[in-house]
Amino acid sequence: MKTSTRFVLALSTLSLLAGAATALGAPNSDAEVATKVIRFKDLDLATGAGARTLYERIAAAARIVCRDARHRAVRSCRTRAIDDAVRTVGSPLLSSIHRSTADGVEEVVLR
Repeated sequence: MKTSTRFVLALSTLSLLAGAATALGAPNSDAEVATKVIRFKDLDLATGAGARTLYERIAAAARIVCRDARHRAVRSCRTRAIDDAVRTVGSPLLSSIHRSTADGVEEVVLR
């Protein structure tokens, strides 16, 4: 995947994380939008190690973006932010890791 494509995906992931947090009330005010930059041009998403590392970065960003959500909304905010970011990246291996983590089912074949 070209670097420019990865940059676009990173920006898309950012906006989805921010949108998920905004929809669930994470920001402190209407004018404030929580965002977290996720960089992954250093990763090879065709490998299990690269996809797993990106998934960990996405989950960490979701925890940060959603930390100010109301207590009951934190889990929903994180789930939606991760779901949206994984879907935006569009990597089959990343999606498999996400399903395995979210559903607790081992289906990932790491290379």
